[in-house]
Amino acid sequence: MALTYHDKQKVLNVISSVLGAPDNGKPDEHIYYCPFCHHHKKKMNINIENQKWHCWVCDSKGQKISSLLRKLNIDRNQLNIINQVYGNSNDYVNTDKTEEKTQLFLPKEFRQLSKPIGKYEYNFKKAKNYLKNRGITDEDIVKYNIGFCDEGIYSGRVIIPSYGESGQLNFFIARTIHDNESYHYKNPPVSRDIIALGNQINWDEPIVLVEGVFDAIAVKRNVIPLFGKVIPKVLMNKIFEKRVKEIVIMLDTDAQKQALYYTDYFIKQGINTKNIIPTSKDAGEMGFSTVNQKIKTSKETDFGDIISQKLNLL
Repeated sequence: MALTYHDKQKVLNVISSVLGAPDNGKPDEHIYYCPFCHHHKKKMNINIENQKWHCWVCDSKGQKISSLLRKLNIDRNQLNIINQVYGNSNDYVNTDKTEEKTQLFLPKEFRQLSKPIGKYEYNFKKAKNYLKNRGITDEDIVKYNIGFCDEGIYSGRVIIPSYGESGQLNFFIARTIHDNESYHYKNPPVSRDIIALGNQINWDEPIVLVEGVFDAIAVKRNVIPLFGKVIPKVLMNKIFEKRVKEIVIMLDTDAQKQALYYTDYFIKQGINTKNIIPTSKDAGEMGFSTVNQKIKTSKETDFGDIISQKLNLL
């Protein structure tokens, strides 16, 4: 059944609230800037009648507008408007059986900080000083392919990419170097159900789980940032697929309920687990030597420790 004019306007209002004003294409087709490849021209076509969306540059595509909006972390109330128009019954459950493709690219303004900087010299030096103050070395910059954007929507931000096991970009952190910015982080609108820094993981060795990428860079060895407090489903599955024998959990002090939940869960699955509780500093603030000494000297957590730590949280 064709949408009414009123329904079409509701859909356009929701999409345009996150992607900006569109250009018009064919009937019922609207063209937006792609949030995945950041092409400088509007290349993402969205058909509001059949719901298909497709970027002609990076080939990101899908069969439902709601699936695109979920990737953009849109407000639930806004997503409900889309569901009501198209008759979708589930807010955040993707019932579309068609495989959707989104390919992430680094911003076109991205410049590696490990290479000659030319006209960007002044701001690139500020970016490198910012990283140095956070304990990041020149070797880290090369290892993690850290860069900087001096222009575009990520202007004034260091870019720290994450690559999966196959070496494909699966996420990046865009952190401002200016403390007076309202939003310190401006990250791409893609799923975080990934294995961050997966290209650097040896699954036969103990793995370390931390919250942020700066924590991961401080640990350096076999570490996976969660980009939050929740272990992604794909990572949880990989842990059991690879039969990981030992896990170290180092979440921040405000995430200890979550950390204890995972510690308890892994122990019950027969995985040796250490839950290391930070004191006044998180892993990124401790620095490489301190944080790895703490990992080395901490004993495995047992059920008695879990009970004790839970009581301390009351």
